Amino acid sequence: MSRFLIGIDVGSSACKCVIVDDSLRLLNQCAQSYPTHYPQVDAAEQDPEDWYRSACQALRNCLESSGIKPANVMGISIAGPAHSVALMDDAGDILHPTIHWSDLRSTPQAERLETDCGDAIFAAALCRVNPAWTLPQLLWLRENRNTVYRRLRRILVVKDYVRYRLTGLTQTDRYDAIGTQLYDLRAGAWSPALLDIVGLAEGALPEVRAATDLSGGLTRAAARECGLLEGTPVAVGSGDSVVEAAGIGAIAPGHCVLKLGTAANVNLVTRAAQPHPGAIVYRHVVDPHWFAITATNSGTSTLQWFAETFCRSAAIYADGKPAYQQVDTLAADSAAGARGLLFHPYLQGERSPYWDPHLRGDFVGIHRRHCLEDFARAVLEGVAFSLRDCFELVKSFGESIEQLYLIGGGAKSQLWSQIVCDVMGRNLSKPVIQSAAYGAAILAGVATGVFRGWADARSVRSLPTEVLQPIEARRELYDEGFSTYRAVTRALEPHLRTLERQSAGEE
Repeated sequence: MSRFLIGIDVGSSACKCVIVDDSLRLLNQCAQSYPTHYPQVDAAEQDPEDWYRSACQALRNCLESSGIKPANVMGISIAGPAHSVALMDDAGDILHPTIHWSDLRSTPQAERLETDCGDAIFAAALCRVNPAWTLPQLLWLRENRNTVYRRLRRILVVKDYVRYRLTGLTQTDRYDAIGTQLYDLRAGAWSPALLDIVGLAEGALPEVRAATDLSGGLTRAAARECGLLEGTPVAVGSGDSVVEAAGIGAIAPGHCVLKLGTAANVNLVTRAAQPHPGAIVYRHVVDPHWFAITATNSGTSTLQWFAETFCRSAAIYADGKPAYQQVDTLAADSAAGARGLLFHPYLQGERSPYWDPHLRGDFVGIHRRHCLEDFARAVLEGVAFSLRDCFELVKSFGESIEQLYLIGGGAKSQLWSQIVCDVMGRNLSKPVIQSAAYGAAILAGVATGVFRGWADARSVRSLPTEVLQPIEARRELYDEGFSTYRAVTRALEPHLRTLERQSAGEE
């Protein structure tokens, strides 16, 4: 009798569910979208109820369309983004919409924290303060929504909230504990000093468990909503980036993942913690390894912005194609280097390696000969340069990088994938199956004993992979372009705060 595993990824805009069998064959996958709300400039919020409702609907749709019997489901695991938390009262009810990781309202709080106690925060959390993190977001909430904050009794990161609704239990793993910036990595416990900064009681935080521990079983109510049996095991799970990486086989030091997602990032498996002010340090789901992340805020979201802003009058926009296909079609008619046009994708400030929420995007070198196709090519190259900026930082850690993977929605574009390969100047492996939901399904198998561990799971099925090679004739062009990209960033940095004040009407 076949045994089945379910993985759920509560993504930035949709919940994805996959079902695999015990040989890791992908049997079915479904997605259910949900909205992000933008109540004001620099604000982004989500409703945790949407996470849960979408997870249940995607899971039910996946089960019903696959014909799999619920009794044969061995386990479930959930992945999701870090930093964003459900804000709950004593009864477990939601007090306020979740502040999304892309929300910039806590920029003043983050800057004040960095000035007043940045060194102490970095010493405990091994990451510098940034508006994307839970700590400054909670401080913003305390200072701007104090009535809500006084009633706050519990916070749960995205995947932990969904699992709480499924099992009735409040737990997290080390990865997501670290992502709140309230956890002391060296002590392996919630930090009283960091909690004091926001006046939060330790009881508001969940128990920290290993990602591959079993959390509990589905409650009767949750089982009914999902279409599964009461008591079906649910793993603790972990963050989307590390689960996705483990799912494609990035489980050993020197394995590096480039992801072209909504936000883009470079993720390196390391032997030991590599604290650096430009990077994020996590624990890997595979002990005793660590996971270093350098991340740019603008990935595929940049293409969506470009298509909506620049392509509405183009005939291709009316075709209803996805944004990456629209931009691809245009960019294919330009040349490598976009005929001397440069783009910085800092549309929402920037994380690695600058960690500056005041950075802004730009096109540099515009000439009257440039056309829409050149702008499209410059956008693709600009995000690739941003990824290389992140990659150069992780290279400095001294870990021998043995394998480079390229994943994410943007990797569906052959043109963009080749541009990233050329800009990196390295061979890239593109796994045919790659998603955080697929990785979560494997984690469920490790947690329930279907597999003896991650290495055993990866030996069960070798994923088909496409290998990209850089075009040598473009090496000098892109090396020079990258140097210019960095130089212009630093040259413009002092002037961007003035432009930001002007755009906010402060001058």
